[in-house]
Amino acid sequence: MEKTLSRKQRISPYLLVLLSFLGVIFIGSFLLSLPISHTSGQWGKYIDSLYIATSATCVTGFDCYTGGIGTELTLFGQIIMAVMIQIGGLGFITVFVFFVTLFRRKLSFRDRAFISVAVSSDSVADVSKFVKKLFLVTIFIELIGMGLGIPAYMTVLDTPEAIWASLFMSISAFNNAGFDVFGSGSFLRDGSATIAALPDWAYYYVQSYMIVLIILGGISFLVIFEVFSFKKKPNQWRAFTKICLSTTGVIIIAGTLSLILTEGALNDWNMNPFQAFFQTVSSRTAGFMDYDPYSLTVAGRIIVCVIMFIGGSPLGTAGGVKTTTIFIIMLTIYCYIRGRKVSAFKRYYSQNMIVKAMAVFITSIIIFVIFFMHINIIISQLYLLS
Repeated sequence: MEKTLSRKQRISPYLLVLLSFLGVIFIGSFLLSLPISHTSGQWGKYIDSLYIATSATCVTGFDCYTGGIGTELTLFGQIIMAVMIQIGGLGFITVFVFFVTLFRRKLSFRDRAFISVAVSSDSVADVSKFVKKLFLVTIFIELIGMGLGIPAYMTVLDTPEAIWASLFMSISAFNNAGFDVFGSGSFLRDGSATIAALPDWAYYYVQSYMIVLIILGGISFLVIFEVFSFKKKPNQWRAFTKICLSTTGVIIIAGTLSLILTEGALNDWNMNPFQAFFQTVSSRTAGFMDYDPYSLTVAGRIIVCVIMFIGGSPLGTAGGVKTTTIFIIMLTIYCYIRGRKVSAFKRYYSQNMIVKAMAVFITSIIIFVIFFMHINIIISQLYLLS
């Protein structure tokens, strides 16, 4: 007798991951449209709620509210935003599995195989332990970030507001989301009264520890687990860890020096070295600003776009085509010119891995070009109508 597959078995794991994100977005958009979510006490426009929920879940940081979520949304609305950012950064499946396994429910092999796809893990057997570890490390880092930020925010906010602002900013920074609760100007001095009132030491202190949170969130949990386990010396780390660390380091150094040159030395030092460093780290996918993007030169905008396109590392909270993709492509080009096999860190890379990297890169370029043209056409038409 032929067995019929259940609906769950027929649906691709990749499709289930996509559907889970869509579910979070639509639930979040409904909650954000409620009167309790808005300081005005009225129902919010659903299209705005849908947009901001999508932006939070996909951790892009785009804000459609004129005064920012800090002035438009109540504490309830901001909590909903923080939850969606957390789910978006870690993935709905990761959060769900943590709570399922927390209550000792056993996962079937099929469930573990599906979850391994969702969290990009090669190990099916240890996936539940990996998810628990990933979730707990995230909470630990974010709580540390909150603790670091409270003294700075208490210089301009009441204690309860300072605690919440510090927690929200820690979640937003670690998940590379780019949202803040101060206004529409992020860390621009004239962006909000809160940021403008911060003493200089607090202003640079907050940005400094947030740089660390952004890098930790985008560097990959696999790298964090290996580096901070202290079980291996650096020369014994896996090739994946070395690739993520070296590529991230090169991008940050090259991006900082490039912005210092284009926005500093060649532009009357409108951007100082610290701003160049912060913008390079933040631009990789976090989206916080301490420099007016409209003041960037054409060269500076291109640099920032390249940094954003690359993004972070696999199995991290950052987006982009990933550092490993760019590393494989650049390594392939270098080895092809030298007439050598594609190898680095005592490892050879297969043709299949090279093709995957090229496919991700080219597909991303095509999507970027298509949407760039469509957005440009829409903006041009709106400009003509106005």
